[in-house]
Amino acid sequence: MERIETAIAWLKAHGNRKVGIAGASTTGTLALTAASIFPGLTLTIAMTPSDFVWQGFMQGKKDGCKEWPVKGESLFSYHGKPLAYMPFCYQHPQYWQVVAEETKRTGSMIASRKLFDDSEAAHPITEDEFIKVENIRGKLLMIGAEDDVLWNTAKYIRRMEKRLNEKPHECEFEAKVYAHGTHFVFPEGMIKTMLPIGSDLFVKLAFPNSKPYSAECKETRIDIDRRMTKAITDWRNSR
Repeated sequence: MERIETAIAWLKAHGNRKVGIAGASTTGTLALTAASIFPGLTLTIAMTPSDFVWQGFMQGKKDGCKEWPVKGESLFSYHGKPLAYMPFCYQHPQYWQVVAEETKRTGSMIASRKLFDDSEAAHPITEDEFIKVENIRGKLLMIGAEDDVLWNTAKYIRRMEKRLNEKPHECEFEAKVYAHGTHFVFPEGMIKTMLPIGSDLFVKLAFPNSKPYSAECKETRIDIDRRMTKAITDWRNSR
């Protein structure tokens, strides 16, 4: 979190009146966490986020595994101390074995939803581990899809929406959960920039569960483009 704190201070010191943050997947959770801590962030866009901090992990090669949880480490830290986190119920090497089995079963690029569902069932998330979204300032946009196979972001977004409806808050929030969109709920313009040719095919190959709904997934990305553009424009033009 200190890196984001430093970046906010640097941007403000160099003439930026407003600072926003956006992220997708793990960085979607990062964006929410940072915005809940630093009031200087007044636009927050989180795509496929979770509403809690999880155990830290590493990627590489270890005992035939490409990813593994790190004991005692949180996904994020602040002032050198780990933030409270939900521990994964599977540790090394079972952690990666579960992910690999689900990935093979679904045919997806990666599928870790079982890992998250089983972990939350084994360790109900505590208040300390939930992200305090009610502390977020300015504009908040949260986006996800029901057919996400990495984690149940639809449930997490609805939980955050419920939390905001029940707690005093100062942000103007918008939560949108689509039926189809996969983990790649990116704006269409962004995915076209990333993959000028074959973007629709790439999504189908990465997440085969989206194949029957390719038109719906594209409509989702087009709508996200519109929502995100409006959110940024409104924020930029506000006082």
